[in-house]
Amino acid sequence: QEGDIVVFFEIDCFMPTDGRFWELKFNRSCIYKGKQGHRIQSEWIADRLSQGLLYPFKQFPEIFVEYEDECRRLGEERALDKLMSRSFAERLGIVKWEYEESPSDLDFNGDAPGFIYVPDWWRIQDIHKEAFGKWHHKTWQVTEKVDGLTMSIYRYSRASKWADQVHRLPATAPESMHVGEYRVGVCDRRNDYLDRPGNVFWAAARASGILTKLNQFGLKNFAIQGEIVGATILGNTLNYPEGVHEFLVFGIWDIDNRKYISPRAAELLCNRLKIKHVPVIGYGPITRWGKNVDELLKSADGPASGRSGELREGLVFKTMEGDDQIKVISNEWLKKTGRKAPK
Repeated sequence: QEGDIVVFFEIDCFMPTDGRFWELKFNRSCIYKGKQGHRIQSEWIADRLSQGLLYPFKQFPEIFVEYEDECRRLGEERALDKLMSRSFAERLGIVKWEYEESPSDLDFNGDAPGFIYVPDWWRIQDIHKEAFGKWHHKTWQVTEKVDGLTMSIYRYSRASKWADQVHRLPATAPESMHVGEYRVGVCDRRNDYLDRPGNVFWAAARASGILTKLNQFGLKNFAIQGEIVGATILGNTLNYPEGVHEFLVFGIWDIDNRKYISPRAAELLCNRLKIKHVPVIGYGPITRWGKNVDELLKSADGPASGRSGELREGLVFKTMEGDDQIKVISNEWLKKTGRKAPK
């Protein structure tokens, strides 16, 4: 509760496996410098960004007993001030996790920034009651779902609070990653990438033209999100020529306000800047594309825009506020690709 004394573990604390109770709190076990343990990472919980873990103070007797002794000697207020000025990392066996670069992963700069939202979409089969019930009055942007990997091109001010939440760049990082007062990056859902020759994510970002137009998006700290598709992505179901990849925008994430700008505004901005956006099918109530799940699934079937003879993966529905998103996967596409329907 507010006002309680707690022990705080910030992000990138590596907590070794030693039988303590915190082992039950994680699903991200890893080995670091030869030891098995758990690494604390930024993550979204509901609509809030978690930047560490809190535990009740009294669950750490090796600290609490010392505090009680200091209270008797110095008084409670001075004892608490002394306690809060210290780090107990060494006593608890906590070390700072740092990315260990090796010859096989020189493209990586640790995990994707935790302040960039990782998009997720409801399946229509799981959310149909809401879609045709309390959401029936909403206007949706309907776009083609392309078979690619989610990727973000981001920028933030190095003087902002976000700078302390991202791994530092190595000395060998190129100038393309620190432009003036800004840090510029490219990441997928899990990894942050260094701009190295041959890195397909950075190559697609550069080919999109976005990197030269970042000052024209009207935001200070933001991430342009979309799908990277092409010859080496997910079996190349869209049949791109060898060596060809491209980045198609589906949203713009406002980092400072923790929300997407309007899907319509994102589309218009991309059109004005001549940046490729995922194909927009239209705008309207969801019933324009189907009055039930079966009708929506039939609407999802169809050819991929600009890809002769190829099927689209399906449709994505986004409310105009960007807060609700639904995917409708084409059954024809699933049959052709042999993919299992997503859970």
